[in-house]
Amino acid sequence: MQPQSTPNAQPTFPMQELEQLESAILASLQWIATLEGRRDALTAELDRITRPQPVIPKALMKTIGPGLEYRGTIFVHWNYIDIHIDLLRRLWTEFPDRREAMANAMGCYGTTRAYAAKTLADLFPGQSTAWAQRYSRPLVDDWYVDTNLNRERMCRILPAAVKAAGLKWGKDVKTYWRAAQIAG
Repeated sequence: MQPQSTPNAQPTFPMQELEQLESAILASLQWIATLEGRRDALTAELDRITRPQPVIPKALMKTIGPGLEYRGTIFVHWNYIDIHIDLLRRLWTEFPDRREAMANAMGCYGTTRAYAAKTLADLFPGQSTAWAQRYSRPLVDDWYVDTNLNRERMCRILPAAVKAAGLKWGKDVKTYWRAAQIAG
């Protein structure tokens, strides 16, 4: 006898295979989401470490000196005594009413000389005129300045003259005995 098929019988459906496929697809989606998250984190870190750093412009520096800065203007000189004389000449010219005060302030640092005076005899008491002419220069209006000085002595007497003129040392007046880097 032959088996007869039932007209209403349905073929067997592989339900278990469908559940396995659904499960695999869900796991794959979760794995892709994990990989994409890690990729985004790595990309962000790569961007951070390879991003060009902002260049902070340094103040433009320039080399000056030897010389002096007088009220914001720089004057370059070749030697110390020229710095000394230029500064005193500027003070004597700009503050004629304070000349005596500046000379007295400078004179406080000397024992036998004045550093600035109206006559050569007052500048170098007890020295010959020839000697006084050799170690001095005219400053302004019959004033003379001592040129027989070392840098250390100039460093002491110039601030006294600047203060007596009513200016601030290091602000209104600066000296550069050697080449120096300043913002320019």
